[in-house]
Amino acid sequence: MVAHTRAATRAHRLRPLNQPRPIRVEAGESGEPQAVVLERERLTVAAVQDRWRIDDEWWRERPVSRLYYLLLLEDGQVVTVYQDLIGLRWARQAY
Repeated sequence: MVAHTRAATRAHRLRPLNQPRPIRVEAGESGEPQAVVLERERLTVAAVQDRWRIDDEWWRERPVSRLYYLLLLEDGQVVTVYQDLIGLRWARQAY
């Protein structure tokens, strides 16, 4: 438990947690990721462990339409990436 410090919260010090980060993904003809670049290192996708789609907030100015992939990489890392189906950009989802 953290004691209340009574200090005012400063908006400039707030930041969203677990923000997605842009990532370079090489996709095959089917659109599935074949390789990703993490910290300047190209890693081949050993397996796609799961895939799911989220379509949400269609009524807003910026709706969400994403295709997620849970990837097992050649070095044993497991990462979650998604393709923004509206902007066609790839991002890595942090947890």
